[in-house]
Amino acid sequence: MMNINELEKHIDPFNSSLDYLLIIVFSKSSSKNFSLVLSAANGAKKLLKTNIGGLETYFVCFGKDRIDTERAITILDYVYNWKGIQVFSKGRLLKDLYRVKDVLNCYLNSIICRDYKAHCFTIIDDPFSEIKRGLTLTIPIKINIPTNKNITQLKKRNEIKRFSFPCTYVFPYTRFQKDHPSKAEDQIQASAVAMCCDWCPNFNADNWQKVGFGEILEDL
Repeated sequence: MMNINELEKHIDPFNSSLDYLLIIVFSKSSSKNFSLVLSAANGAKKLLKTNIGGLETYFVCFGKDRIDTERAITILDYVYNWKGIQVFSKGRLLKDLYRVKDVLNCYLNSIICRDYKAHCFTIIDDPFSEIKRGLTLTIPIKINIPTNKNITQLKKRNEIKRFSFPCTYVFPYTRFQKDHPSKAEDQIQASAVAMCCDWCPNFNADNWQKVGFGEILEDL
């Protein structure tokens, strides 16, 4: 892996990555795919070449649009196992390249959608409510129970708040803690950091918002 201090003498990938989707840094390789990687890199938002420690080194800066996202995925597929690969985004070094590829593919799907929220947001019941929905009831429902005095009331209506969870990718890995001192959105943000997806351009923990109410029917 290339020395960070040596990198910064030429280009500061930490500060520069604040302006791009991500930056991939790699050295000239003897791989048969090197020419393909360089060809794809030439079309990126910015490509810089320098010499570091006697090695021809490339900085590929990707924009947040669909085409550059596709380029980043393609290049990572090729260079994934190369020695010395470094990836930067939002001012930090991303070490889990497998996760980076996963998040890029998720982000790409959101770009393809007409409304990214249709891909990114998941509507859920209030995770802090004492009332829990049964496994067979996965969406809000409303049933009109007859009010005829001769018919026994068999169901109890419970109202529950509904929230928009801001990231489909991190949702399965988030476990809310009811008595935690941090707010729900901060717990979500911490989960995103742990799953290395907080750098996604669409991610905003503050999109955790109440969107309405649902009903849960409970047997009496």
